[in-house]
Amino acid sequence: MRSAIVIGSSGFLGSAVTRRLLADGFQVYATKNRREINQENGLRVIDGGIRALTTAVLDQIGPEVIFHCARPVMPRFRRWGRVMAAFRAKQYNRALLSQIAASRAKPALIFASGSLVYGNSPLPHDETAGLNPVSYARQYHRGEGPVLDAMYQESQKVIVLRFPWLMGDGSWFSWFYLKPLREKKLVPLFGDGSNMMSVIGLEDAAKLMVEYSVENMQSGIYNVVAPHVLTQRAFAETVASHYGGVVTEYRNIYPEGVEKAVLEAFTSNILLGTIHPVPPAGSIQTTNQLLSRITL
Repeated sequence: MRSAIVIGSSGFLGSAVTRRLLADGFQVYATKNRREINQENGLRVIDGGIRALTTAVLDQIGPEVIFHCARPVMPRFRRWGRVMAAFRAKQYNRALLSQIAASRAKPALIFASGSLVYGNSPLPHDETAGLNPVSYARQYHRGEGPVLDAMYQESQKVIVLRFPWLMGDGSWFSWFYLKPLREKKLVPLFGDGSNMMSVIGLEDAAKLMVEYSVENMQSGIYNVVAPHVLTQRAFAETVASHYGGVVTEYRNIYPEGVEKAVLEAFTSNILLGTIHPVPPAGSIQTTNQLLSRITL
């Protein structure tokens, strides 16, 4: 039986990765920080979060792969909370890579990143594009520094997956779309809505992460290219049509406005290209197919 560790198993992406690994017959070890993790057959919990992954623990478990789906968060402090969280992430990731390098197991690291690191552009970015982080990426990219350093130095096997918008019952979609739909039957439009959105489903993203480990891909950065790209306005209209809502300017829902980073994220063009062959994924669902799986 293959074994894997999931960092951030109780989170949005990490929980989906954990479900996929268990369904595929992996022995899964999930790091637990604050949130409880439901015990299931084939799942063992490691208390202490990412800091608990010492060389001794890695040698005892002997995992083939570690899936890193977590970022420290300090939401109460907003922007400064993200700055402090990025500093903490950098420390944690540097320590984790040091423990992996010293272990006998030397597991591969599959690291989940985002596409905001490339910046706002109407043209697709491939993996060779320069970085110009916007919105939340200005901070979280700093925390990824040690991971990218290890990958470029080829000292360890590191695969960085850069995802577009991940859509599921949770995170941004629940906060900014489902919540106003439930309360007011409204769907927000940010700006004129002409910017392009690349969207894939949460379960599709989890499937991709596992398949990249199974296929034994080489170290490097891999952009996850969504086959279904639409404008933000078209996305809002699709959501409104599915749930019986009405598209409206976002200030009609948030009269005091939204944080600058939120507005920047929702009005940026998120388009990804790739220099790699088509990734080893099955069919990726359309927005309508994704909405059919998310109850209001």
